[in-house]
Amino acid sequence: MTATLHPAAPAALSSQPLVMEARGLVKRYGGVTAINGANFELRAGEILAVIGDNGAGKSSLIKALSGAVIPDEGQIFLDGQPVSFRSPIDARKQGIETVYQDLAVAPAMTIAENLFLGREILRPGPIARLFKIIDTKRMFEEATAYMSDLQFAIKSMSQPVETLSGGQRQGVAVARSAAFARHVVIMDEPTAALGVKEGNMVLDLIRKVRDKGLPVILISHNMPHVYEVADRIHVHRMGQRAAILNPKKISMADTVSVMTGAINPDDLSGDVLAH
Repeated sequence: MTATLHPAAPAALSSQPLVMEARGLVKRYGGVTAINGANFELRAGEILAVIGDNGAGKSSLIKALSGAVIPDEGQIFLDGQPVSFRSPIDARKQGIETVYQDLAVAPAMTIAENLFLGREILRPGPIARLFKIIDTKRMFEEATAYMSDLQFAIKSMSQPVETLSGGQRQGVAVARSAAFARHVVIMDEPTAALGVKEGNMVLDLIRKVRDKGLPVILISHNMPHVYEVADRIHVHRMGQRAAILNPKKISMADTVSVMTGAINPDDLSGDVLAH
């Protein structure tokens, strides 16, 4: 069980250990350099927002961190140890779970079945394992416990996902990642296409995941949502980290200006935590 870490202010986070780090990542697609010597730092107990204009390379960066893209150069570290991901499965084996914008849920299956999708629990015993007999009862009980722990209100774990609202479906995807992640949860635009109420519900769930001890990487274009939950903001520009900003001390307008290149991060030295 992961120990509980309470949210920390950005200044306190600077003393927290690095859970995930990348140094000098490079990824080229022919003559196009999508990641150009990028650095990245995720600390324990934080929600780190990653923002960037279209074409900034943030998607390629996140794909490298989640195993979907293999960098041409650079190194990724997990708990200070170098790791090499050849696929998203490699990243999952290291306790890194990703929630994608398209959710990747099976609508006709129940909530419990979706939580264990691809990782079904088999009944004990050699015969059950030989014939891959699924332990439905145990999956139902553990799914109920996961959802209860996150204080996520669902009528029944046997409810088909297709009967849920968009926010509830996103909640199932988030809960699945939180249930199996040991190191990091990556969330790619988790509130996209959601209404205000459902978006706030997902933001609350993100906070609960962080408060349970899992650092969260949040990729989002929704700046109000970023400012509502992020402890630090990683600004990605032209394939590199332009700055890490403190959302408690820098305005949303100035953050957007740094992201677009209208303001040099050095002009905001009091609010910039790193370059």
